[in-house]
Amino acid sequence: MSLADLDEKEREVVRECLQAAVDGPFFPDWEFGTIFGIERNDVREVLSCWPALNETDESVVRAINNSLNNLLGYPTRNKNEIWAKFISVTPWEVALIFDKWKGRAPRAVYKVRDYFDDAM
Repeated sequence: MSLADLDEKEREVVRECLQAAVDGPFFPDWEFGTIFGIERNDVREVLSCWPALNETDESVVRAINNSLNNLLGYPTRNKNEIWAKFISVTPWEVALIFDKWKGRAPRAVYKVRDYFDDAM
């Protein structure tokens, strides 16, 4: 898992996903820590260090992994309507970037991704 494996546009999408997780309406405050394994302020701190992230720090990896995974899989009301206000690419493209960041072959069909496989 390394941001160095991503091109500039893909890294920007990861940053957008971190920003969406922190500032967007996707995750309620009362549940954020439970679904992310870290608090919203921890993800905000990772984002504030962008792009100089220490990817050996577990909180950085968790923030990136769980932002991408939860944006793709957590059930959010009206997600399709608000997605483009925060993220410049489609969920399918985020899934491809997620796979690339994790160092795995992209999945052929977005809908077969298992949300729980990527939870940290």
